[in-house]
Amino acid sequence: MKQFFSLFLGSRKEIDGLKKENKPKKRLFERSVNQNPQRQNAVLLLKYSTAFPFKTRFNRIICSYCHDEFEPMAALREHIKAEHSNADFNSAFYKVVDDLKIDISQFKCNLCSQDMPSVEAFMIHISRDHSVSVNFDVPFGVLPYRQGPTGLWMCLDCDKTFAEFSQINGHLRSHVKIFTCDKCGATFLSEHGLRQHERRFKCYKSTYKPRFGKTLKHRSNTEIILQCSTACPFRTWGLNFNCVLCRVQSNDPNGLRTHMATRHANFDIQLVFSRKLRKEFLKVDISDLQCKLCFIRIDTLDDLMTHLKNDHKQPINFDVQPGVLPFKLNDGSSWKCAICKMQFPDFISLKKHTAEHYQNFVCDTCGEGFITESALIAHTRIPHGNKYSCSRCVATFSTLEERNVHIKTQHTTLPYMCMHCKDKPRFGTWELRKRHLMEFHNYTPGAEMYECTTCHMMFKTRSQKYHHNVKAHRTKKDSEYGFPCGSCPRAFASKISLDKHIAKKHIHML
Repeated sequence: MKQFFSLFLGSRKEIDGLKKENKPKKRLFERSVNQNPQRQNAVLLLKYSTAFPFKTRFNRIICSYCHDEFEPMAALREHIKAEHSNADFNSAFYKVVDDLKIDISQFKCNLCSQDMPSVEAFMIHISRDHSVSVNFDVPFGVLPYRQGPTGLWMCLDCDKTFAEFSQINGHLRSHVKIFTCDKCGATFLSEHGLRQHERRFKCYKSTYKPRFGKTLKHRSNTEIILQCSTACPFRTWGLNFNCVLCRVQSNDPNGLRTHMATRHANFDIQLVFSRKLRKEFLKVDISDLQCKLCFIRIDTLDDLMTHLKNDHKQPINFDVQPGVLPFKLNDGSSWKCAICKMQFPDFISLKKHTAEHYQNFVCDTCGEGFITESALIAHTRIPHGNKYSCSRCVATFSTLEERNVHIKTQHTTLPYMCMHCKDKPRFGTWELRKRHLMEFHNYTPGAEMYECTTCHMMFKTRSQKYHHNVKAHRTKKDSEYGFPCGSCPRAFASKISLDKHIAKKHIHML
């Protein structure tokens, strides 16, 4: 109990310390808003009208106050009315470097409920009719958006309509002055945004040199891709997609992308290249691929590299590979190759196929390709003589193609057989066979769970089935059991397996 209270008091002290540290930052931020005449005009607009502020994260609409994501805009309006009706308007400008984005789809004056056609008309209205002090010598500090009742986004300058927010977001830049970074070509709607970019963003120059040495030249391309695009890096463990920066796992690609956007929006690129990656290529999700410098959508990894090289003068090296394996995970319901568009039944098959597009090292014996030299060396350590075995019988083959032909010609597509029926019917899956046994043979689930695919004997445990295969069908060669037990007739393929056996079965005899 004392330990609990000490931990509690320690955590309280840390929280109080963080609050004390954040108070000066908050005061400084509020002071900067109050001293900026454009921001003062924008606050007047939020205070006296029905304009709703919002922010964007890679063309996704988020709340300016709590940063939750919403679609369509009507959902955001209802959220702000319900949750942030008494919010401090100054907090809407936190981390806003350009003009504040506002929704004026239902634009009215809060003082007299009069409909307003534009921001300019509203500012003139509150100054003339309600005696509100407006500074007309500076811009109003807002970027207005309007979405019609059908969901189409309408341009307020040329009356064009767009179906996607990303389309209207890119189109509005044709009506305003653009400020461009001389180093990387990134574009901004204000000079203040450009200055913020120059202070915070690391622009790669043409003299950029990779940190990984000559043997890993592709890592320089990987760095630029991660720094300048929305490509989402990830790892895999079983059927889960893992965050490369923490231990969060998800079997839903949408959850992984949301986690990266909210928790690791400005992650350190160097932390991605952990020791576990070694010389392998990094897996990235390009389902929603965009350029971070100009916010345009891009379909393929090759198009992204060409765009960064030609339009933003990034030092992409086309003489080496990109250093990443691109995947379009989408919502996880279908698995299609991001390079050749082939369809696959699961992610594991897709992953093996994607690696085939980057076969840098080829085995001289069997012709199998690998991305890195270390993977080829590990492959050559395995003897090539009949290394491919059939999962349904004891046959072995020297190549994968021979095994596939054997399975297609020698084994039926219905591998599971009922041993109790006279006609010996077969079933495509274990579940279908189990259902048959339950309906016709009073089978109890859990009684006989494991079947030998060679002789169809049934076993209660996986271990019994495994030892049956070893003894009855010799699924492993005699030469592979080089560690015999001195106390019983059993032999093992490794010293570790032998030691575990002795400790479990014969430790009382020693």
